Amino acid sequence: MTSERLQTSDAPLADKRPRKTDGDRLSKLARHKHIIAQLTAAPTLRASEIAAVLGVSGETIRRDLVELQEQKLINRTYGGASRPFALEPALTDRKALMIAEREAIAAVIADLVLPNEVLMLAAGATTFHIARRLASRARDITVITHDYAIAGALAVNSSIRVLCCPGRYHPTEGYVFGTQTIANINSYEANRAIVSATGISARGANDADDEAGAIYGAMVKRAAEAILVADHSKFDQRALTVFAHWTDIDRLVTDRQPEGALATALREAGTELIVAQP
Repeated sequence: MTSERLQTSDAPLADKRPRKTDGDRLSKLARHKHIIAQLTAAPTLRASEIAAVLGVSGETIRRDLVELQEQKLINRTYGGASRPFALEPALTDRKALMIAEREAIAAVIADLVLPNEVLMLAAGATTFHIARRLASRARDITVITHDYAIAGALAVNSSIRVLCCPGRYHPTEGYVFGTQTIANINSYEANRAIVSATGISARGANDADDEAGAIYGAMVKRAAEAILVADHSKFDQRALTVFAHWTDIDRLVTDRQPEGALATALREAGTELIVAQP
């Protein structure tokens, strides 16, 4: 990911420095907004650089960073700050979010799938929408999955053969994981792997759960075509583990055109972008 550093006193500051209020003093709210805005453009910032740009003391900036971390808006680092890692809400909460966007993505995927194909379908709220759409439209396909809710959604269509992976059951997420699951995935070949992610960035697709990420990465490797599905709320979000780089992903199906470093990474990797219309 391209990192934009704050300009130092040797470079023009007018375009970077927020307007001051109350005379020569910059308000705390303005400082906080500036720090968050800069972390949107760059993954890390140095406290000394922030202080120089804003014209305040290092101690003031350190207090700002402490408060922003307490609000879970940043992660403090040695000498500065970084973007916070994305965390997955509970599955029941995720299924209630971005419904129109996920349904549009699911419709695109259903149009891509052909009869007699073998799919690998990973766990996730978006992939659950895909499973329901496939159940209503697909015919004579085989789906390999480690997610019990996805298996149940597909099973209403008698022409879909569902193969469930073994493994250790995750009680809150409803899928299986672990070495047995990955070994089972590695025993198959598939036309397409369809996986979701906690977040996507210029580095690739990431997940907040390393066990889930290991499964998604295994699926990507076992399929002739790897498709990543992610709505725009996942853009530029980082999480614990990167399970696939863009060179591993053939298509990204999303609901909005990516911009900046993410868009550049997709073009450079040759990943096809499909934007679904909610």
